[in-house]
Amino acid sequence: MKIPSEKLDEIASLSDIVDIISNYIAVKKRGKSFLAVCPFHPDKNPSMSISQEKQVYHCFSCGASGNVFKFVQEYEKITFQEAAIKLAEKAGIKIHTSSLKPDVSNEITLQYEINKRAAKYFYQNLKTLTGKEKDFVYSFLKKRNISLRNVLEFGLGYARNSWDSLLNYFREENEFKPEDIEKAGLIKARDNDSNDSSPLTGYYDRFRGRLIFPVFNESGKVVAFGGRKLFEEDITAKFINSPESKIYVKSRNLYGLNFSKDFIRAANSVILVEGYMDFISLFKSGVKNVVASSGTALTEDQIKLISRYTKNIILIYDSDFAGIKAAKRGIELILEAGLDLGIVSLPDGEDPDSYINKFGKDKFESEVFNKKSVIEFIANIYEKENKLSSVNEKTAFIHEIITYIVKIPDNIKQTFYIKELAEKYKLYESDLLNELRTQKKSTKPLSKEYKAKEDISITQNKKQKNSDLIPALELELIELFLNADSDTLDFLFEKVNIGLLTNQYVLEIMKKFNDDYANEGIIDISKITNHFEDEKIISILTSCATEKFHLSSHEKDNKYGLLTNPSKLKTNYMKFARQIIRQFREKEIEMEIEMLSKENDIEKIIELRREKKKLQSELK
Repeated sequence: MKIPSEKLDEIASLSDIVDIISNYIAVKKRGKSFLAVCPFHPDKNPSMSISQEKQVYHCFSCGASGNVFKFVQEYEKITFQEAAIKLAEKAGIKIHTSSLKPDVSNEITLQYEINKRAAKYFYQNLKTLTGKEKDFVYSFLKKRNISLRNVLEFGLGYARNSWDSLLNYFREENEFKPEDIEKAGLIKARDNDSNDSSPLTGYYDRFRGRLIFPVFNESGKVVAFGGRKLFEEDITAKFINSPESKIYVKSRNLYGLNFSKDFIRAANSVILVEGYMDFISLFKSGVKNVVASSGTALTEDQIKLISRYTKNIILIYDSDFAGIKAAKRGIELILEAGLDLGIVSLPDGEDPDSYINKFGKDKFESEVFNKKSVIEFIANIYEKENKLSSVNEKTAFIHEIITYIVKIPDNIKQTFYIKELAEKYKLYESDLLNELRTQKKSTKPLSKEYKAKEDISITQNKKQKNSDLIPALELELIELFLNADSDTLDFLFEKVNIGLLTNQYVLEIMKKFNDDYANEGIIDISKITNHFEDEKIISILTSCATEKFHLSSHEKDNKYGLLTNPSKLKTNYMKFARQIIRQFREKEIEMEIEMLSKENDIEKIIELRREKKKLQSELK
């Protein structure tokens, strides 16, 4: 059962798009519209325009666009139905979710549902174990201080030590195709053929004889699984993970964020650890402002995800060579993002999981309290390796420290770091500043002129791709329909000949405009975007509905400036409408002349040419 359109309208009316988007990203007012750095592509300058009046957004760089439902859906990677339910909750609107069937209409929602079923299956396995297998698995849990309460809290499960345990479960369910289960990363295809006629015969379970950690996304949906080896005879890796899929990109996911995000906001800091057990041990011990990078080296996307909740990161690293190398790369990325960083060095051989289980929460929190700066952290590494004795070693140390300082985008912060370095090692600030300037030059970004050309080129390419070279006149027509007053709309609907439209997307949009205006007397773009599923149509609509704050690639070809100067529309709706109708009539005349040329009707052709000349004179 889908949510009724009347209920969706009610949700939309109580969900202001600017307020909702502001909960996720920073939004700034600019004139009548609002600007934001687009969260859907690597974006440093605001390229997303949000119209509070029309309740839609559009990114003029990557083309991301839609209404309030679409933003929540895309940002949280959830279904439209789930986005509507989330917005309804915020607005205080009751929806009986028990009557709503799972949405499996596309590959993304289908994978969510498959993972949800698998997570329940693994959890039930762990709860219903019997005999020696139960004793073995539960003894492992006990050794790791994982209680049944923790199993329930984190949704832990067990994959039976069998080749086809999960397969048999899905056979009985008989709801999903084997290729869809494989795409979710839960089963793998066999190389050899079999005589068995079952559609799942050519597959086997990916996870076997393992403790299962469901991996949740930011909104709490299961996107993947991690499996910890339990049996010694298993010669495969200690940990295996789901492959990446439509709903799971490892570099964009932080394990445990769905549990800890509110605690991170409250503490205004996050403790960043590496593995599943590190997270679980800290969280269940009361250290709740924590996330794990799930064993992957820290990425830009993960840092961007963290920065939505706090600007203060406390990095805990493993003290071995691999851990130090990963920590150094993470430090660079964190500093480049302009975030504040503290680093905790646990004793050799310890990780957050082992440390808190041995020494407890208070001792762990004292380690966090005594976190080190970047300078102290790098200095400790050099000291441990006895590399701060000679002049060359000390010089190499200072050079390395400055390679980190140069990453910081804030010049004032850079100055404070330089001052700290000078005082600590009795060096002249001027010498350090000279080295900083030298390194800045060697890592100088693209010139403003080149960057501007690059940005314009990217924007033009994106626009061209999104619009499929839609004629400027047809785009102007859509924009006029979305801005005009009722008298102008009446005029347009009477005069526009949609048979002259050459772009199929524009034709579909105009048909919808006609229907809505005839039936409801208004054109509500927020509702119209719910009607269309085609991303290109939505992009065209929102592009025309939102204000542009940069040079349009259409400007030279745009006679009336409707696309690039929306402010002109305030008092000139009818004027522009008449100009557009004249232009369409000119286009129609050209088509008629072409047809009459074949019939050699000279008299009619001369008459049409006179009309065309008169129209061109009026347009000037």
